[in-house]
Amino acid sequence: MNTSRISRRQFLAGSLAGYTAFQTWAHATAGQPRNILFIMTDQHNVHALGCYGSRDVKTPNMDRLAREGTLFERAFCQTGQCCPSRYSIWTGRHARSHGLYFNGQLENPKEDTIGDILKRKGYKTATIGKHHMHMDVTPDKHGFDVVIDLPEYQAFMESEGKAGQDRKGNFLPENVHPGRSRVGPCLVDNDHHKTGYWASRAIDFLREYKEQPFCLWLSFYGPHTPITPSQPWASMYDPAGVTLPPNHKYDYDYNTPGLKGTQEKSGTFGEDLHRKTLACYYGLVSQIDYNIGRVLNELDRLGLAGNTAVVYTADHGEMMSEHGAWTKGLQGYDATVRVPLILRCPGVIPRGVRRQALACSIDLLPTLLELTHQPIPQNVQGKSLVAPAKGESGAWRDIIFSEIGASLENQTVIARTANTKYVVYRQNGKVAYEQFFDLDKDPWEMKNEIRNPRYKQTLIIMRDKLARWEAETRTVPPCRRVPPKTRQRGRTRA
Repeated sequence: MNTSRISRRQFLAGSLAGYTAFQTWAHATAGQPRNILFIMTDQHNVHALGCYGSRDVKTPNMDRLAREGTLFERAFCQTGQCCPSRYSIWTGRHARSHGLYFNGQLENPKEDTIGDILKRKGYKTATIGKHHMHMDVTPDKHGFDVVIDLPEYQAFMESEGKAGQDRKGNFLPENVHPGRSRVGPCLVDNDHHKTGYWASRAIDFLREYKEQPFCLWLSFYGPHTPITPSQPWASMYDPAGVTLPPNHKYDYDYNTPGLKGTQEKSGTFGEDLHRKTLACYYGLVSQIDYNIGRVLNELDRLGLAGNTAVVYTADHGEMMSEHGAWTKGLQGYDATVRVPLILRCPGVIPRGVRRQALACSIDLLPTLLELTHQPIPQNVQGKSLVAPAKGESGAWRDIIFSEIGASLENQTVIARTANTKYVVYRQNGKVAYEQFFDLDKDPWEMKNEIRNPRYKQTLIIMRDKLARWEAETRTVPPCRRVPPKTRQRGRTRA
């Protein structure tokens, strides 16, 4: 497969859709500050996008972004949990440096976010969709003028005379088939589904603030559980026709910390239930893709596409039946730490290009600041992706690090190069388990080579690099946990 260019067939297939966008881009206003549209999904496995090679799932709008921008093949989240991953993106910093290690902790109010930085520069800032910060979030706390999350969605549903969802994010019984609140068809249409609602509010924002520079953070709740797409997406995929991943058998490396419990639960599924869940997951991905298309089309219609940098990524991945498991956890597999990443910025970022440079979610803040001609704060630990997106020669990292865990003493740390991976699982400050994968020979991570003498020297080098990274990276104690009585999911207001 050609890994540097989108194929000619793919390009021609998307040329008609891109023609209108090209006309719009040609009329971009010279000298106007560049806008930002940051689109994020939650728990999205890279094997569930057409542009990343899936033949099962339909994602024409994500694929369109790949044709019109640059796709990074080797992009990874800094941490595989929702809250700390999002905070690392917002701040450009490692979890060990900003202190938000795990879900259920408070963010550090001393950290500057993308919202803070651009708001000071006169941008209208908004976060629409999954905010995932746990306490009362006022519009100015993270630099966002407009905050629309679950309370606004619930109020909308009630105003329409419809039931919404519970505090855990599940649709209420009136909206789903009996016993299908976590996986199965949703009975509300797209306009009343969270996915459609977020897209509609994003379109409203674009229309209202089209005359001033803006930073719009659009964050969908899916395809994270509950996996409950509306029709027609809920029945778009025949379970019998979906392809299970090569490593779907749950008996591999059964004692991997953080995975065993998930394997025990998912291992009782059987292939039929895995296929049904995959079909539903793909349906929700396609519903999200449809709504991304609505927002992109509105950007074109308003004449804003030529002056707007668009990012598409996910906060982390999803096991998606790999190793017989679902959801995420403390394991260091690519299924949970590798993420889709596409950049589109007309006139700056090349079109229809794939890059192999190692990218991390902490790189997104400096990338956006460079694209908006803003200085990058000295404490930012990520690196702008503009140069590697352009294919410019020069020094770039040869290893990347991810971390997952509630503290440094109980944590999974991943060291990843282009073709190898070392994972260390720590419990109570001690090494509990290790993994090493030769990704050229074993891309699905099915054979742990940690005891193979052939890789002894490579392991020494990777362990040394990991130790130096941990020593050099400024660490702070974990942020305090959210008091149970005040913990909220998305308690925000616009």
